[in-house]
Amino acid sequence: MKKTTAIADEPATIVEQAFPQVRYLLLALDGHADARHWLEANSPGTALLARLLGGEGAALSKMNNGSLAHLDDLFEMVDNDDLGRFLQKRHPALHLLFAALRGDADAARALKRASPAYHRHLAGLREAHERFLAHGGAEEFDESAADMGCLVGEMHLNQGEYEKAIEAFSRAIEATPSADLYEGRARAFKGLAEQDVERAQLIRQAAR
Repeated sequence: MKKTTAIADEPATIVEQAFPQVRYLLLALDGHADARHWLEANSPGTALLARLLGGEGAALSKMNNGSLAHLDDLFEMVDNDDLGRFLQKRHPALHLLFAALRGDADAARALKRASPAYHRHLAGLREAHERFLAHGGAEEFDESAADMGCLVGEMHLNQGEYEKAIEAFSRAIEATPSADLYEGRARAFKGLAEQDVERAQLIRQAAR
């Protein structure tokens, strides 16, 4: 995916730095024309999703009949668990849509209640997603999943959220083991251990 100058807006989070297409998708859904232009130039599949959710019905046909290579960035977002957690806070309807696309029946029902406009595109998007996966698209997610897990793990480490960091590193290790991921998880375990030692000392002091 090509990289271009970012839109002047609030600073990108770590998640948005790892997945710039989600940053511009959220901006596009909020009506930013520059964000739509960025998506068209850099992430065609995500641009089609933005157009579809914006009311352009023909976008789904283009998604289902166009090049599978153009859908990489889009379904990289859909199939990433860490990104789903980010979207749950930033854009709940989009989070439910992505979860429903991954086969979560509860999310599909919740989406129908919370955002009927998004839900009506669910069947067509599932068709595009299944077509993409059937042609081996999922094989290309491993490296990105590992990079994302490392970034999220480091983010939690920096915030002292050691258990969340361990969880993020562990998920990434399951996808694509790497030295950086194991070292990150080791630092998270060390931080958690030091935190537990401090808590134990506080309890003992309070009991005296």
